Amino acid sequence: MSALSQFKKLHQAAVVTLSLIVVPISGPIAMAEDFFEIATPPATPPEINNIKLSEDLLSRMEKIHAALEELELAPTSEEGLDARPSMDSMIASLESRPQVVEIINAQNLTPREFLLTHFALMSSLAAADAAEETQIFDEAKIVNPEHLAFGQKYSERIRELMGE
Repeated sequence: MSALSQFKKLHQAAVVTLSLIVVPISGPIAMAEDFFEIATPPATPPEINNIKLSEDLLSRMEKIHAALEELELAPTSEEGLDARPSMDSMIASLESRPQVVEIINAQNLTPREFLLTHFALMSSLAAADAAEETQIFDEAKIVNPEHLAFGQKYSERIRELMGE
């Protein structure tokens, strides 16, 4: 056997050995990166982060919620079909119910403002709950610091509003 053919066989053996070592090791690394992406919450959208939360606004949201509960509304046939509904589709769903729009408007909010406020309150509560987990929580990237403080201060009222 020539030196060249021995070298080729040695080279092939080395490539096979390395592939048997590198491929299994790279799998967990890729899975860890995927897990990190899933576990890291995205930044709150600016239109939600820019809502000015106040006790007055929270009180108005509580009044809207109480009035909507009295209506005992059933979902429409279109609601719930889209796993990730857009803001526009959710607004259209609200606007398709005149009695809902009337209740929202009675508190000086539009359906869009109502939804944005609802999401801002949810975000503030989630941020307040996650703030204790400093190793995974960077409030500056995720939520408006004022929302975080609001969520911490009014967490019980927000939980009640969200039905938790």
